[in-house]
Amino acid sequence: MHKRKVLAILAAWLFCPALLSAGNLSPRDIQDIRDIHKRYEETWLKGDADGVRALFTENCVLFPPHGDTPRIGQKGLNEFWFPPSAPPTRITRLVVIPQDIGGDEQIAYVWGTDEVAWTTTQGGKATASSHKGIFLNVLQKQPDGKWKISHHMWDDAVALK
Repeated sequence: MHKRKVLAILAAWLFCPALLSAGNLSPRDIQDIRDIHKRYEETWLKGDADGVRALFTENCVLFPPHGDTPRIGQKGLNEFWFPPSAPPTRITRLVVIPQDIGGDEQIAYVWGTDEVAWTTTQGGKATASSHKGIFLNVLQKQPDGKWKISHHMWDDAVALK
C-alpha cells in the first residue's frame, strides 16, 4: 500500500505539482520535516553513522546518482554509505536546502538543492571531493508520529560543455 501511495505522490508531483502543497501538512509536520533535514546535515557532519541510519525507515530505498543500482532497506543503506571495507571518509561540508515540501498527514515529499564535501584517506593520503546537486526525499510518518525518510534520490549537477 505504501509503495502505491509513494508512486502516486511522485506522479502527481511530476505531472501536476500544484495538486500537492504544504497546505495539506500541518505547520508542526512541516517543521518536523525541516528538522529531519537539519539532523541529516548534523549527523553526517558529526560522523554519526547510527544517527544517519535512524533518520531512515527500515525498508528505505536509496536512488544513487547516475542511474546506479537502488539500495533497499537499512542493509542497502549500510552497503552503500557505510561499507566496512571502505577507506575512512569524513563529511566536511553538507548543506541541504529544501525548496518545496508537500504531501499529506502520512506521506510527504521534499525536494531541493544540496552541497556536500568530503575527505577520503587511503594509504596515508587524504583526497578531498565535493559536488553540488539536487535531491528528492519521500518521508513517511511513523506510528509514533515522527517522520522518517523512506526514499532518497540525489544527483550532482551536470557540467556544462
